[in-house]
Amino acid sequence: MKTASIIPDESHIVFRQLCKLGLAEASSVELLWPRTRDAEIPVLRDRKSGVIFLASIPDLDSHYDEKVIGKSASAEVATRSGLLRLKRNDDLERRLSQTSTLLQGADLCDFGTGQGQFLDEALERCRSVTGVEIRDDLRSMICDRLRGQVSLLRSLAGRTAQFDLVTLFHVLEHIPDQLETLREIRSALRPDGTIFVEVPHARDFLITEMQLPDFYDFTFWSEHLVLHTKQSLTAFLQEAGYTDIRVKGFQRYGFANHLHWIRHHRPGGHEAFRHLSSADMDAAYCVHLESLDRTDTLIATATAGPA
Repeated sequence: MKTASIIPDESHIVFRQLCKLGLAEASSVELLWPRTRDAEIPVLRDRKSGVIFLASIPDLDSHYDEKVIGKSASAEVATRSGLLRLKRNDDLERRLSQTSTLLQGADLCDFGTGQGQFLDEALERCRSVTGVEIRDDLRSMICDRLRGQVSLLRSLAGRTAQFDLVTLFHVLEHIPDQLETLREIRSALRPDGTIFVEVPHARDFLITEMQLPDFYDFTFWSEHLVLHTKQSLTAFLQEAGYTDIRVKGFQRYGFANHLHWIRHHRPGGHEAFRHLSSADMDAAYCVHLESLDRTDTLIATATAGPA
């Protein structure tokens, strides 16, 4: 497959916005991997900026409309005790810790809330809690479980100056028109309100340094339209009108996970090789990867500023 044959055209909104912000151009785009794990969509990278994006955007409206949580799973998460058994405590507890100051007494909106785990925990900390979720089945499930304690929306279109904090945990990379979404969120924030964004990182150690085919087959997915760098995420937030932008790296998966990928070429090392690492070791490893700009995750905060 020749690279020239897969350069997106003007109809590709992600590529168009990357070009507009100086983060991609046809002459510097290269084929990184020939497919995603679930579809024959080539994965591209701009050599200059390091941003990774898909050569084409799938029909996401029908894709998400067709995704329906299974009956057994829906029944289990219909109660809080069931939800607590299903959720990933490591990510949830870490996110609550990282946003703890922002959550206190805030009017919160969790954008792309999924099954609503973050909403459950935020209820006791916030003045009000709202979730945005495009999937009808998930919104219905959350409403049944939390019965009047939260507001559930399909989008933030038309909302103005309503929230102190909007969180997006691994959501932005799923959205084609990221600038429009970031602007809608900014309009929904009060002038001193904060957006908190967590996304996968294009400069992930396993992508840039190890270049493992099995990891590429695992990590590239048709729902992940773009993997940002610090520079590209900053540029998108700036273009959308945010101020006081801060972007830093964070490592979700520790040394044991990486060792397992290098040795066995598959995920699960954070469990299978747990005995080969420790909390102190993972903390030091995270700091080192951050110094190299090779973390698996980026976390950004920014202020809405005046309308």
